[in-house]
Amino acid sequence: MNNLPDTLTETIKDDNFQDVITDLGETAIDAILDEGVVRNIPLLGSFFGLAKATMSIQDKLFTKKILHFLVELKNTDPDSRKEQIEKIDTDPKYKTKVGEKLLYIIDKCEDSEKATYTGKLFQCYIDEKLDYKNFLRASKCIELTFLYDLKRFIKDKWDNMDMEEAGDLVGSGLMVAIYTPGGQTWDSLGGGTLKVKASPIGKLIQQLLDDK
Repeated sequence: MNNLPDTLTETIKDDNFQDVITDLGETAIDAILDEGVVRNIPLLGSFFGLAKATMSIQDKLFTKKILHFLVELKNTDPDSRKEQIEKIDTDPKYKTKVGEKLLYIIDKCEDSEKATYTGKLFQCYIDEKLDYKNFLRASKCIELTFLYDLKRFIKDKWDNMDMEEAGDLVGSGLMVAIYTPGGQTWDSLGGGTLKVKASPIGKLIQQLLDDK
């Protein structure tokens, strides 16, 4: 299992990735996980073949998240995938290579739906719609947000809310608290207001994921 991060990046960079993932998208992921069928799929077999012969429930759930993540990359350009991955892997300021980082992120996703959102964001990184740092920031926001709130935040373009309505969205980074001072005179010190607005990374997530 020590080579899993490198195998993941090589799988994503492979010239045959697109054809394999397109076929995978037409098959129920749950079905191919049964009986270890995923190991019989060319290219993916080389990745998931590293797993144990008999997959535990935990193995299956993690594999399912990885598959949902990978499916979102099906429309990316092969050269762009290689270029964007190698750009980070060869940059000395990043101490963790892309494959290892992706596995950390996917593992932190509480279910396959969040893995799908993360895959969409990585697709946006490959397509240069957001930089790598913002991909990491956005992935962290998704990890920390209750899924139901995340969906509504994206779909309904949540913004300019009361603190009570925002719930945990401030803590997750999707929204930020803004304090507006009240009127100040010689006779009184007016009470200010505390509102919550979508953060810059929150607005970027709304923009990138709304139509996906």
